[in-house]
Amino acid sequence: MTLFLSIFITLLLIFLNKKLNIGSDLTDQSRKVHESPIPRIGGIAVVTSFFISILINHEINLFYFYVNLLLILFFLFVLIEDVKGVLKPSIRLSAIIVCSFLLVLELDLSISNLGIPILDSIIENPTLSIIFTTLSLSLLTNGFNLIDGFNGLAGGFSIMVLTVLTMVANDLSYTDMSSLSSFLLMATFGFFILNFPYGKIFLGDAGAYFLGLTTGIFALLITQRADDLSYWFVLALFIYPIYELVFSIIRRTLNKKTKTYLADDSHLHHLIYKKVVNCSYFPRKEFCNSATSIIMILLASSSILPAYIWIDSPVALFSICIIFMAIYTSIFLKLK
Repeated sequence: MTLFLSIFITLLLIFLNKKLNIGSDLTDQSRKVHESPIPRIGGIAVVTSFFISILINHEINLFYFYVNLLLILFFLFVLIEDVKGVLKPSIRLSAIIVCSFLLVLELDLSISNLGIPILDSIIENPTLSIIFTTLSLSLLTNGFNLIDGFNGLAGGFSIMVLTVLTMVANDLSYTDMSSLSSFLLMATFGFFILNFPYGKIFLGDAGAYFLGLTTGIFALLITQRADDLSYWFVLALFIYPIYELVFSIIRRTLNKKTKTYLADDSHLHHLIYKKVVNCSYFPRKEFCNSATSIIMILLASSSILPAYIWIDSPVALFSICIIFMAIYTSIFLKLK
């Protein structure tokens, strides 16, 4: 049901955009890889179908009223940016940090053991653990927005991550988390069908932030509940958007001509689009756009699939993160 509901709402949003010009893309022209106006409010379909599924199936024992309300309010606040384009980066970042902090407190999320003695001695302190967990969740949420640059990229990545989380929850017999993950998986897939490959609609900042924040919460909850799961599993699962953000901050800091907080078109997916994908081979420009996403999703899968295979080995999971960062960096430097 969630899938069909998401598809229906996505089609409705596309129709309303054509008739009333609601939520058209306001992205800076220099970073656009599409020509005609596209609605960037696809997150509405994902969020609406997800929460309707929760209510209908009564899966509110974990995602109870306060958490639902907080996520919805956060989504609606950032949606202002997708519709009006008036929220400064600092305001969005503040909203992410505040929402992450409140969710960490409400759900009692805590990253307190990474197997690194020096770091563990610091985050064993409850207050410092809350701060560390909040910043980690905020980092992930921002990273999701950075990778949302091409048709199907953020959506496809989310689908892979949610599939793994659903399988892990099933393996551990966490029926509530399995249901929640599968609801969000189907809600995302419904949007994905109309986002890839033709790019009829985009997630928008609100949709990308919501997926990053919610999938991060799911991963932390599952890992925290399982005694034999390492938090390196979470990092290996999300290393692509996290490293994309960290690498971008370092890159912009080193480049004195670029302000750290401003978006640019020098991410790896932009370089792949410009220097690897030959658009002359494609009959339509959106196919060239989507081919870039396929390449990046394949790169991301190099950490997601091994993370599930070696889920019980912290050493392997740590190695997966190091290998991915090395591959990402080498490809970037080669193309740049």
